[in-house]
This record gives sequence, structure tokens and C-alpha cells, in this order.
Amino acid sequence: MRTALIIGEVVFGLALMAAILLQTGYTPGMAGGAFGGGVPQSGGYGVKKQGVDDLLARITVILGVVFAVLTLLLARFW
Repeated sequence: MRTALIIGEVVFGLALMAAILLQTGYTPGMAGGAFGGGVPQSGGYGVKKQGVDDLLARITVILGVVFAVLTLLLARFW
């Protein structure tokens, strides 16, 4: 049981990292905002995500929930 939970934790953890890293950024970043570049570009705040970005956002939420549940189960059965 523990082995399956550990394997699931690793697999879903890697998938969650990949889903987060594949998403596009919407702001110029903290450095750009700190040095006077804080004007949102097209695709900034308030712009609805479309296509692949929307799909990746949903996948990230689902993977995050599954990862959290696996973490709690692993802590329970350790």
C-alpha cells in the first residue's frame, strides 16, 4: 500500500510540476513591476484564458487536488 502511494506521489508530483511549468505567464514579472514596467501587456490581468492555457489551468487544479489527497493518505498510512 505504501509503495503504491509513494509511486503515485512521485508520478503526480512530476505531472503537477510539468503542468505548472507549461503555463504561460501573464505579467511582466516582479522585476519588471519593481522597476517601473508594471503596465500590463495584452494578456494581463482580467483577460480570460483560452485554449491550451484554460486546459492546463484545469489540469493543474485536478493534479493539485489528487496530489494533496495522496499526501494525506501517505501520511495516514505511514
